[in-house]
Amino acid sequence: MILAGGTGEELSVLTRQRAKTALPFGGRYRIIDFCLSNCVHSGVGEIAVLAQYSPRSLIDHIRMGKPWDLDRRSGGVFILQPSLLGEVAQWYLGTAEALYQNIDVIRNSKAEHVLVLSGDQVYLMDYRRMAEYHRSHGRPVTIAIKEVHPSQRSRFGMVRHTKDGLISAFREKPASSNYRHASLGIYLFDREFLLDLLEPEKTDIVFDLVMPLLAKRRVAGYEFDGYWDDLGSVTSYYRASLRLLGQRSLIADSHWPIFTRGADLPPAKFAASSSVERSIIADGCTIEGDVANSILFPGVHIAKGTVVRDSIIFSFTKVGHGARINRAIIDKWVSAGAGSRIGTGRGTAARHRRTERGRGKQRRTPGITLVGKSVRISRGASIGAGEVIEPHFSVKRTDAS
Repeated sequence: MILAGGTGEELSVLTRQRAKTALPFGGRYRIIDFCLSNCVHSGVGEIAVLAQYSPRSLIDHIRMGKPWDLDRRSGGVFILQPSLLGEVAQWYLGTAEALYQNIDVIRNSKAEHVLVLSGDQVYLMDYRRMAEYHRSHGRPVTIAIKEVHPSQRSRFGMVRHTKDGLISAFREKPASSNYRHASLGIYLFDREFLLDLLEPEKTDIVFDLVMPLLAKRRVAGYEFDGYWDDLGSVTSYYRASLRLLGQRSLIADSHWPIFTRGADLPPAKFAASSSVERSIIADGCTIEGDVANSILFPGVHIAKGTVVRDSIIFSFTKVGHGARINRAIIDKWVSAGAGSRIGTGRGTAARHRRTERGRGKQRRTPGITLVGKSVRISRGASIGAGEVIEPHFSVKRTDAS
């Protein structure tokens, strides 16, 4: 059961019109690809994706599951949206309530165990090892944990992991903690035990299912030492993405490939005027300018004289002659006119930004400029460092007046 219903508000305009799990990552993938690929490699062939917020792009990406070999007559992948007893229901009230709304799927399964995954993380994990650990410890619940740096402990649920492999305490996103291990949001339940736990009034997996079991010593902790990244904020997404430029092997494992739906585009084209350094350039890109320390998704066009630095540009965005882009994340189908500036200086889009539809939502990010989907940036216009432009807006040079 992959929990894929989160709104991803911390990711600002990047998730205004898509589910967080459908967010592009690494030059060609969507975040959901990692859970699905891990399941397939681990021999899990019966997968339910619990979708909710803006599911269209997620549904379009997964479809029948063919890229992951999940288009099967028996099992495979299917997407479930909020419903109760066959009728339309309100949104999932929480992670446990999402499972409860789909309790018939669990009840009708012949599986011995139920693996519950957070669909908004990037990692490579063999769930069979976790299942072996689960069986050997003889507890009805096992959660995956990982040691994290003290500076990161306020971002996660922190657990106390005893020498006998059990979880004895759980603190959700504490201001500070002397616990060393974070919960990864990956749970393995004995199926019958989970069915007994689920009730209408229980909404959260951590608070309503896991925490009451700690005193009874019913929860084991599986320590994971492989690659794992949480993409819960713009900053963490940006850092995790650019980390791939120096450590591509983090997700490029020939023995554990990440499957995705391909764009079916021709190979990237590099003009004689182009210069590319320490970057990921996807299929279908045309590079005529300078690109350094950046990630370009399929179909991006960088015109001659343009300079792109430390940035992430989603599919089919076009950047005109002589533009400058620095420390920016630009969504798909954006058009940036000749001589435009993104992520440099104060910007000329301030007046336009004050009249955007997204009033009350995040206006600035720490040094990372965000441009939403299908934005039109006119010739010579400028978007300052850290500014956020909502989807479908036009940024005009005259806004500087």
